Amino acid sequence: MNKAVFIQLSEGDVTAFQIIFDCYKKPFYLAAFKITRSEYLAEEIVQEVFILLWTKRIQISAADHPENYLYTILYNCIFNQFKKIAAEKKMVKVVSKNLLEWEEHDMESIMQEKINKELLNTAINQLPPQQKKVYQLSKEQGFSRLEIANKMKISPNSVKNHLHEAIKSILFYFRRNSLCMALCCLSQ
Repeated sequence: MNKAVFIQLSEGDVTAFQIIFDCYKKPFYLAAFKITRSEYLAEEIVQEVFILLWTKRIQISAADHPENYLYTILYNCIFNQFKKIAAEKKMVKVVSKNLLEWEEHDMESIMQEKINKELLNTAINQLPPQQKKVYQLSKEQGFSRLEIANKMKISPNSVKNHLHEAIKSILFYFRRNSLCMALCCLSQ
Protein backbone atom coordinates (compact mmCIF):
# COMPACT_ATOMS: atom_id res chain seq x y z
CA MET A 1 0.00 0.00 0.00
CA ASN A 2 1.47 3.35 -0.90
CA LYS A 3 2.14 6.05 1.65
CA ALA A 4 -0.23 8.51 -0.07
CA VAL A 5 -3.25 6.59 1.29
CA PHE A 6 -1.86 6.93 4.84
CA ILE A 7 -1.33 10.66 4.28
CA GLN A 8 -4.95 10.99 3.13
CA LEU A 9 -5.99 9.04 6.25
CA SER A 10 -4.04 11.48 8.46
CA GLU A 11 -6.15 14.28 6.96
CA GLY A 12 -9.33 12.48 8.10
CA ASP A 13 -10.23 10.95 4.73
CA VAL A 14 -12.80 8.22 5.47
CA THR A 15 -12.33 6.68 2.01
CA ALA A 16 -8.62 6.20 2.72
CA PHE A 17 -9.54 4.54 6.01
CA GLN A 18 -11.93 2.18 4.17
CA ILE A 19 -9.18 1.28 1.64
CA ILE A 20 -6.73 0.45 4.44
CA PHE A 21 -9.45 -1.44 6.34
CA ASP A 22 -10.35 -3.54 3.28
CA CYS A 23 -6.69 -4.29 2.59
CA TYR A 24 -5.63 -5.30 6.13
CA LYS A 25 -8.75 -6.66 7.79
CA LYS A 26 -8.35 -10.25 6.60
CA PRO A 27 -4.56 -10.61 7.16
CA PHE A 28 -4.88 -9.01 10.62
CA TYR A 29 -7.75 -11.32 11.52
CA LEU A 30 -5.81 -14.39 10.35
CA ALA A 31 -2.71 -13.35 12.31
CA ALA A 32 -4.74 -12.70 15.45
CA PHE A 33 -6.68 -15.96 15.07
CA LYS A 34 -3.49 -17.96 14.49
CA ILE A 35 -2.05 -16.67 17.77
CA THR A 36 -5.21 -16.62 19.94
CA ARG A 37 -7.10 -19.59 18.45
CA SER A 38 -10.31 -17.66 19.11
CA GLU A 39 -12.61 -16.11 16.53
CA TYR A 40 -14.04 -13.76 19.14
CA LEU A 41 -10.64 -12.53 20.34
CA ALA A 42 -9.36 -12.20 16.77
CA GLU A 43 -12.34 -9.99 15.88
CA GLU A 44 -11.86 -7.92 19.06
CA ILE A 45 -8.18 -7.42 18.25
CA VAL A 46 -8.85 -6.37 14.65
CA GLN A 47 -11.47 -3.90 15.85
CA GLU A 48 -9.02 -2.47 18.38
CA VAL A 49 -6.31 -2.15 15.72
CA PHE A 50 -8.56 -0.12 13.43
CA ILE A 51 -9.78 2.07 16.26
CA LEU A 52 -6.13 2.81 17.09
CA LEU A 53 -5.41 3.36 13.40
CA TRP A 54 -8.03 6.08 13.32
CA THR A 55 -6.98 7.70 16.60
CA LYS A 56 -3.27 7.57 15.72
CA ARG A 57 -3.63 8.34 12.03
CA ILE A 58 -1.29 11.35 12.17
CA GLN A 59 1.56 9.37 13.78
CA ILE A 60 1.13 6.49 11.32
CA SER A 61 1.30 8.72 8.25
CA ALA A 62 4.43 10.40 9.65
CA ALA A 63 6.19 7.04 10.00
CA ASP A 64 8.71 6.01 7.33
CA HIS A 65 6.98 2.63 6.92
CA PRO A 66 3.31 3.02 7.85
CA GLU A 67 2.60 -0.66 7.17
CA ASN A 68 5.22 -1.73 9.72
CA TYR A 69 3.73 0.71 12.22
CA LEU A 70 0.32 -0.86 11.60
CA TYR A 71 1.67 -4.38 12.17
CA THR A 72 3.32 -3.17 15.37
CA ILE A 73 -0.08 -1.95 16.54
CA LEU A 74 -1.55 -5.38 15.69
CA TYR A 75 1.02 -7.30 17.69
CA ASN A 76 0.77 -4.88 20.61
CA CYS A 77 -3.01 -5.41 20.64
CA ILE A 78 -2.51 -9.20 20.64
CA PHE A 79 0.02 -8.92 23.47
CA ASN A 80 -2.31 -6.66 25.46
CA GLN A 81 -5.14 -9.14 24.98
CA PHE A 82 -3.00 -11.91 26.50
CA LYS A 83 -2.04 -9.64 29.42
CA LYS A 84 -5.71 -8.88 29.97
CA ILE A 85 -6.62 -12.59 29.92
CA ALA A 86 -3.81 -13.41 32.37
CA ALA A 87 -4.96 -10.63 34.71
CA GLU A 88 -8.57 -11.86 34.52
CA LYS A 89 -7.51 -15.44 35.27
CA LYS A 90 -5.47 -14.23 38.23
CA MET A 91 -8.41 -12.18 39.48
CA VAL A 92 -10.79 -15.14 39.12
CA LYS A 93 -8.36 -17.31 41.07
CA VAL A 94 -8.04 -14.72 43.87
CA VAL A 95 -11.81 -14.17 44.04
CA SER A 96 -12.48 -17.93 44.04
CA LYS A 97 -9.97 -18.47 46.85
CA ASN A 98 -11.44 -15.61 48.90
CA LEU A 99 -14.98 -16.85 48.29
CA LEU A 100 -14.04 -20.36 49.40
CA GLU A 101 -12.36 -19.01 52.55
CA TRP A 102 -15.39 -16.81 53.23
CA GLU A 103 -17.78 -19.76 52.80
CA GLU A 104 -15.67 -21.90 55.16
CA HIS A 105 -15.50 -19.06 57.71
CA ASP A 106 -19.22 -18.41 57.34
CA MET A 107 -20.00 -22.11 57.86
CA GLU A 108 -17.79 -22.19 60.96
CA SER A 109 -19.55 -19.08 62.29
CA ILE A 110 -22.98 -20.62 61.71
CA MET A 111 -21.93 -23.84 63.45
CA GLN A 112 -20.40 -21.95 66.38
CA GLU A 113 -23.49 -19.78 66.72
CA LYS A 114 -25.69 -22.88 66.79
CA ILE A 115 -23.48 -24.52 69.42
CA ASN A 116 -23.48 -21.34 71.52
CA LYS A 117 -27.27 -21.07 71.27
CA GLU A 118 -27.67 -24.68 72.39
CA LEU A 119 -25.24 -24.13 75.27
CA LEU A 120 -27.11 -20.99 76.32
CA ASN A 121 -30.50 -22.73 76.25
CA THR A 122 -29.13 -25.63 78.29
CA ALA A 123 -27.54 -23.22 80.78
CA ILE A 124 -30.78 -21.25 81.13
CA ASN A 125 -32.82 -24.42 81.62
CA GLN A 126 -30.52 -25.47 84.48
CA LEU A 127 -31.11 -22.24 86.42
CA PRO A 128 -33.35 -22.24 89.49
CA PRO A 129 -36.93 -21.20 88.53
CA GLN A 130 -36.76 -17.60 89.89
CA GLN A 131 -33.38 -16.89 88.24
CA LYS A 132 -34.58 -18.43 84.98
CA LYS A 133 -37.73 -16.31 84.92
CA VAL A 134 -35.84 -13.09 85.78
CA TYR A 135 -33.19 -13.82 83.14
CA GLN A 136 -35.76 -14.57 80.43
CA LEU A 137 -37.84 -11.49 81.21
CA SER A 138 -34.73 -9.29 81.16
CA LYS A 139 -32.58 -10.70 78.38
CA GLU A 140 -35.08 -12.39 76.09
CA GLN A 141 -38.11 -10.12 76.47
CA GLY A 142 -36.33 -6.85 77.26
CA PHE A 143 -38.14 -5.87 80.46
CA SER A 144 -36.46 -3.43 82.87
CA ARG A 145 -35.64 -4.43 86.47
CA LEU A 146 -38.55 -2.38 87.77
CA GLU A 147 -40.97 -3.98 85.28
CA ILE A 148 -39.75 -7.45 86.26
CA ALA A 149 -40.08 -6.60 89.96
CA ASN A 150 -43.69 -5.46 89.44
CA LYS A 151 -44.51 -8.45 87.26
CA MET A 152 -43.03 -11.02 89.67
CA LYS A 153 -44.04 -9.10 92.82
CA ILE A 154 -40.48 -9.00 94.20
CA SER A 155 -38.16 -6.10 95.01
CA PRO A 156 -35.97 -4.51 92.29
CA ASN A 157 -32.96 -5.49 94.42
CA SER A 158 -34.06 -9.16 94.31
CA VAL A 159 -34.35 -8.86 90.51
CA LYS A 160 -30.81 -7.48 90.40
CA ASN A 161 -29.49 -10.35 92.57
CA HIS A 162 -31.34 -13.06 90.60
CA LEU A 163 -30.07 -11.59 87.31
CA HIS A 164 -26.51 -11.37 88.63
CA GLU A 165 -26.57 -14.99 89.84
CA ALA A 166 -28.16 -16.20 86.59
CA ILE A 167 -25.48 -14.54 84.46
CA LYS A 168 -22.75 -15.88 86.74
CA SER A 169 -24.16 -19.44 86.42
CA ILE A 170 -24.49 -19.16 82.63
CA LEU A 171 -20.91 -17.90 82.27
CA PHE A 172 -19.64 -20.73 84.48
CA TYR A 173 -21.58 -23.24 82.39
CA PHE A 174 -20.09 -21.80 79.17
CA ARG A 175 -16.54 -21.89 80.51
CA ARG A 176 -16.89 -25.46 81.75
CA ASN A 177 -18.44 -26.71 78.50
CA SER A 178 -16.07 -24.76 76.25
CA LEU A 179 -13.16 -26.38 78.07
CA CYS A 180 -14.76 -29.81 77.62
CA MET A 181 -15.31 -29.17 73.90
CA ALA A 182 -11.73 -27.97 73.47
CA LEU A 183 -10.40 -31.09 75.22
CA CYS A 184 -12.60 -33.31 73.04
CA CYS A 185 -11.29 -31.60 69.88
CA LEU A 186 -7.69 -31.98 71.06
CA SER A 187 -8.10 -35.68 71.84
CA GLN A 188 -9.41 -36.55 68.37
